[in-house]
Amino acid sequence: MEIWLPYGDVESLLTLQAENLGELSDPAPESHIEELTQGLAESIKGRGKLVVCDCKRATVKLLKSLAPALPQDGTLKVYARSPKGLEEVVPDLKGRVLKLSPPQAPATGELTYSPEILGGTAFVLSTGEPDPLFGYIDSRVALGLSAVGGARRSAYMARGGDTPAFLQETPAYSAMASAVERTEGTAFGTIVTKGGEPLTIIDGGPKDARAHFTPQQVNPAKGVVIGAGGRGFDETFSHTLRLSLGVLKSVRKGGDILLVGECRDGLGSEALQMQTMGRISDAALRKGFYADGMEEIGYLGSLKENYSVTLLSSLPELYASGRFRFKTANNSGEALTKVFNSTGRGAKLHVCARACETLLS
Repeated sequence: MEIWLPYGDVESLLTLQAENLGELSDPAPESHIEELTQGLAESIKGRGKLVVCDCKRATVKLLKSLAPALPQDGTLKVYARSPKGLEEVVPDLKGRVLKLSPPQAPATGELTYSPEILGGTAFVLSTGEPDPLFGYIDSRVALGLSAVGGARRSAYMARGGDTPAFLQETPAYSAMASAVERTEGTAFGTIVTKGGEPLTIIDGGPKDARAHFTPQQVNPAKGVVIGAGGRGFDETFSHTLRLSLGVLKSVRKGGDILLVGECRDGLGSEALQMQTMGRISDAALRKGFYADGMEEIGYLGSLKENYSVTLLSSLPELYASGRFRFKTANNSGEALTKVFNSTGRGAKLHVCARACETLLS
């Protein structure tokens, strides 16, 4: 059986014998682009700013459809962290996208805000995704991560524990939402996807998003293949790691995981980079040292301790097989061979093509 897994901008072909395939989670695409475009145009009408928090496929597709309907008289300003990146994928916005100013570095315990998100005239747009710390990264969390200095640290400190919690309103989510809500009058739209396509736009957080996910119940297998979801979801190892945790219920402790993510932008978070390079000591961790993405150190440690991981990515061998001690492969065939050498040739593997759209009950 041939299964195509999103991998960066392309797809990776996974070939499994029928007797080796367990449960397959691969949502069929469902797009409502026309009605969503009309609704979004109405939501933006009368606002002075459109803040775009990502360049995920669904965000880009919706913006391409929306761009011709945006005011051309300069009454609406479009902001992004990387104006050039957004203009490259949405050509109709070329020359219109302004840089979202990074917030000033805050003193410990304080929050600072990018000036563009103040004043109550902004509409914030992003594509949502499940997350082990926040439960769900909606446009409020995405804005906080992009434009509120100190908010990520504040959310981490409020987390209440290190157990991953997906599609729940976690203490970290509440802390981030509280920080962002200080920008009174700002409106939010979060795109929920199905099969990578824009399914709907919600204003709410994890609970509202959860209503658009179909819970799946699977018996743990000897192994699982996990695809993060392609471009916008697997650009770093941090991102791929976070999404993979939501699928671990499908594999037995001590089982095998084939993790598929391009990781073209490298490791990801500051904390994961520092830990990988040996720049964070155990003593520093005990003393409460903080860097953005600190929770990922625990996530990675738990993954390595409880499972055998084969990584299919573009991450340098120095990290993948050296620092992480993962098995690595150059293609899906080689990766599957390594998994079956461990599980046995007759083992069944569950396959999750898009961890970003998966909810296991």
